[in-house]
This record gives sequence, C-alpha cells and structure tokens, in this order.
Amino acid sequence: MLLSQIEYKAEERGISVERVDEARLKTSKTCCACGAEAGSNRIERGLYVCENCGLVANSDLNVAENMRATVTPSPAEDRSNGWLAQPSVRLFDKSTGRVAPQEQAVP
Repeated sequence: MLLSQIEYKAEERGISVERVDEARLKTSKTCCACGAEAGSNRIERGLYVCENCGLVANSDLNVAENMRATVTPSPAEDRSNGWLAQPSVRLFDKSTGRVAPQEQAVP
C-alpha cells in the first residue's frame, strides 16, 4: 500500500518511480568509502566496519550512502540534490546514558 501511494503521489507531480530489487544492489555488503564488498561487515547490529579501509560507521548510514551513490549522477560532487536525505550519526555514551552532542558523518 505504501508503494502504491508513493507511485500515485509521484505520478501526480510528474516524477517517475522505479522499483528496484534491493537485494541486487548489495548496499549493505559494500563499503561506501572504498567500495570493497564483503559478506559480513556488520560487527553487531547497527555497526559497520570495513576491514579493507577501516571505516567504522552506522550500518544504516553506510547503506544510505551507497543508495545515494546509485541514484546521484556524480556522487563524489553532488551531495544535495534536494530529494535525498543526508543521514548523520549521533554517538551514545553508555557511561552517562546520553547522546553525545557532536555529529559524525562518513567521508
């Protein structure tokens, strides 16, 4: 139902929607920084670590960056086309039980 609504609203505004099988994209197995692909880079739920370049990132952030790169014409130059989210990561401090105030982004 959600996809039908998205397609309906997009059609009203002249936007084309392409359904893509996400399993084929391998966005969760590919490092967004160096492009290395591995079977299991998720160290624990939500944590992605690339053994090739040493990137440590939130797993969802890594996937979002990979998805952005597949739909952006020049992903290295264009970080904002007005339609895609730009995710950020906030660190949780276990000792205080609070979210750290600074943001960190994947290069």
